Amino acid sequence: MKNKNPLYVVKGKDVLEANSFFDLMIKKFNLGPAINILQNIFHLLLEQVENFAMFKVVKEFMDQMLQKIQDLGKRFGVLT
Repeated sequence: MKNKNPLYVVKGKDVLEANSFFDLMIKKFNLGPAINILQNIFHLLLEQVENFAMFKVVKEFMDQMLQKIQDLGKRFGVLT
């Protein structure tokens, strides 16, 4: 199904279609590699969870990372 009002990112001569506002920001600021690194870090940490204590440590770390990302988004006006 084709989007009635698609979003586009112009990078030089290339025009990329974005699926959502967040996809637009990722493509516009070339955040794909950073997102992949964060996903790999989270995946690696979750593989290490073997008990509840480790789960709490990993969850706290992930919550802190996500809070910092949200703070950055608010600072630059991406998130309200």
